[in-house]
Amino acid sequence: MAGYKREVRAGVWRLEYQVDGEKFSQNVKAKNDKEANKILALFIAEVENGKYRKDTGMTFTELAQLFIDKYATDNLSPTTLRDYKNRLNKYICKEIGTTKITKLKRLQIQELANKLVKEYNLSSKTAKNDIALISSILNKGIEWDYLDYNVADKISIPKNFEKQKKKVVLYSYDEIKTFLEKLEQLEDKELQIAIYTSFYTGARRGEVMALTFNDFNFKRCSIDFNKNKVSVKGGTKEKDIKNSKNRLFYVPKVYINKVEEYYKQLGKPKKETKLFKMHPDTFSKEFKEFLSDNNLRNINLKDLRALNESILVNKGLDVVSVAKRLGHLPSTATNYYLDQIPEEDKKASEILENLF
Repeated sequence: MAGYKREVRAGVWRLEYQVDGEKFSQNVKAKNDKEANKILALFIAEVENGKYRKDTGMTFTELAQLFIDKYATDNLSPTTLRDYKNRLNKYICKEIGTTKITKLKRLQIQELANKLVKEYNLSSKTAKNDIALISSILNKGIEWDYLDYNVADKISIPKNFEKQKKKVVLYSYDEIKTFLEKLEQLEDKELQIAIYTSFYTGARRGEVMALTFNDFNFKRCSIDFNKNKVSVKGGTKEKDIKNSKNRLFYVPKVYINKVEEYYKQLGKPKKETKLFKMHPDTFSKEFKEFLSDNNLRNINLKDLRALNESILVNKGLDVVSVAKRLGHLPSTATNYYLDQIPEEDKKASEILENLF
């Protein structure tokens, strides 16, 4: 059939066109019949060229749910998936969730970015991550033929000069000495060794919790980090360590002796046995309780990682070696797996061995 138009109310016209048995229609605004004819011609051309996309009525929240169900759940880590859901529920869907995806405008996304910083007082980095998530969802919408373009790209993120970055004050050497003295007296051996591991290796919480006795070489005083234990709904899950770069390096003899003694206390279990049975969240909670029970200044587990890094750098180990040891990116030091421990890494072990 030929294109057809009719005025449904003042200034609003209904356009219709059928091709290959499929009917296309939309409402448009036009000042008069002549302008409506021009819009109809463009409408027909879009349909015939395959560029016209039917409005499914899908809202952003509905597309976001598809993104979670059909893509994120099977392709992203449990930690990232949980973070995405939190971001969507906290601000994003609250602001644009009911808007049809075909009606979203770039200005609307820009206004949201401004609001995240100025009204919700989020850091510029957090706001940038929220907008990036919106962009990822819309890109999937394009890939799945719901959209033609992404209105969340090229969005400017305002600076939040009012938001003060949380300052982490690491333990002084006197505080470290007291910390280690109190740790030595801790009766809970599982918690004690877990804290020693975090302090002497600077490893991430999940990397510590995933360790087996097979990851240790007691004779060579080395440790191999190759897994990450993360919290998921209803329990835990193991995955590759962050950046998928295994790390093998020396650790102090004083620490290895403690792990070996712990191994003997457990009755020399099979080498594939996990060092720690506790949940990662339990580790964080009990670490806090240990500090409180001993009147030690409150810090987080990840502050032990920063403390380890700070000690090594301040004692003269070069930054690249520290980055490689802790698994930081970007750094060329983390671009390959260490099959053999470089001699330079012995300095890190010696620094921690002779701290006092």
